[in-house]
Amino acid sequence: MKSKMSMRGVAASVAALLSLGQAHAADLAAPKVMPIEAKAPDPLIGFSFGSRYQTDYNFRGISQSNRQGSYQTFFEAQYFGGFAYTGFATYQTRLPTRPDMEFDLVAGIRPTFDKLAFDFGVIYYFYPNETQLFAAPGVPFTTKNTDFIEYAGKVTYPLTDSLTVGANVFFAPNYLGTHTNGTYASGTLAYTLPATLFSFLPEAYAGGFSISGEGGHYFLGALKNSASGFNPAIGRFNVIDLPSYAYGNVGISYTYKNIVLDARYHTTNLNQVQCGTVSGDFRGLVTGGRSKWCGDSFIGSITFQTSTAAPGIYAEPGGLLNLFR
Repeated sequence: MKSKMSMRGVAASVAALLSLGQAHAADLAAPKVMPIEAKAPDPLIGFSFGSRYQTDYNFRGISQSNRQGSYQTFFEAQYFGGFAYTGFATYQTRLPTRPDMEFDLVAGIRPTFDKLAFDFGVIYYFYPNETQLFAAPGVPFTTKNTDFIEYAGKVTYPLTDSLTVGANVFFAPNYLGTHTNGTYASGTLAYTLPATLFSFLPEAYAGGFSISGEGGHYFLGALKNSASGFNPAIGRFNVIDLPSYAYGNVGISYTYKNIVLDARYHTTNLNQVQCGTVSGDFRGLVTGGRSKWCGDSFIGSITFQTSTAAPGIYAEPGGLLNLFR
């Protein structure tokens, strides 16, 4: 529901693509723990950064890139051994209000209690240089500004060395600039596949496969701003109920050091008319308000990521880092 108009595009990285804020499926893979003897002391300040290409930028079931490819980047700084963090992410979008991009700012803390790992943060979604669309002179089709703030709470727990479960709640008091609440709640599951299933591969490559999924529900209120249109008969703007909906994804990922390949299926229970209402798909002006941005979709992605704690192939002689020298 992040499309703009009545909604613009994300309220939502690396899970957020980021752990900075949103929960992207590729980040659900069960974390790999380094052997104790290989661990280095946690630095006071650390950094993580990377880039990603997706065949479609799907945010909680709705395309933010008009079913086309999207280039994305992210950066995060961690403080006090990873307890606190700040960061940003950029997303290539193709939204109704035609912003230059989506630019997210994030900050939060990650306390841990034994095996329980929490993440409490705030995300600011910024869409620079938006242009309001009108269905007719004086009749707005989109909001003027879909920037908004979202508060996030997440928790994960490893049931076994291979299986991790999680739960997420995101709350936006002014969802996509519509002056209504938007709450998204979901559960996640990630399982690292045994390397023995891929014994046909060289040993160094057989252990990076995992499957993961997410199931959630987006609770939305009513659009209460100028995009709903002024009704002179009642002396106020019309109120348009935004349809709440269910969303889910499931996929398989392969991780090799700094590289993550992911193939994922996304689905919602929104029909095309409901999708048009929530997304603000500009083609609704000529299709009777219908949109295909919420239909079932298979999406592939490739992510390059690194950090000061685990530089991976970027630190190896002859590694990818040499390409930039």
